[in-house]
Amino acid sequence: MAIKNIICAVIAVCAYSFSYSQKISVNQMNVSWEFQQDSIVFEADAPDDGWIALGFNSKNDIVGSNLIMVNVINGKASAEDFFVVSAGNPRPVEEFDVKPQVSKVSGTESNGQTKVRFSLPVKASDTYHFNLQKGHEIWLICAYSMEDEFDHHSRMRKHVKIEL
Repeated sequence: MAIKNIICAVIAVCAYSFSYSQKISVNQMNVSWEFQQDSIVFEADAPDDGWIALGFNSKNDIVGSNLIMVNVINGKASAEDFFVVSAGNPRPVEEFDVKPQVSKVSGTESNGQTKVRFSLPVKASDTYHFNLQKGHEIWLICAYSMEDEFDHHSRMRKHVKIEL
């Protein structure tokens, strides 16, 4: 009986330590996410060579969302961490005396397609970000553009409710 309990415990620990990933496709944009310790890593690709954005909100609305926009210029990926205060008005979180949460940003552009990757903490540290815990439902805003400048409008934007 003791060996059976030990085996069950080992299986449970191993299962918990493996990463957990999900993916969706939205209007030719592919998004996947994977939990890694206290963070969640997102990967996204879109059929254009402009920016890619992922937004997070507790409701089906762009207003009040945390929006992460990533572009790739001359082979270098960069990201901006925004809070959307009104339609068409995303503001960098630094304007609210908040540190950006996005990290480990990378990306490529090739043959008219952009691919990006970034990490966010699972636990929000302020009111401009959202808890992104495993099993939690959230509205994911998926968007991409033909241009690299973050102030350029999206070519595609769709909101989908997901379970992380």
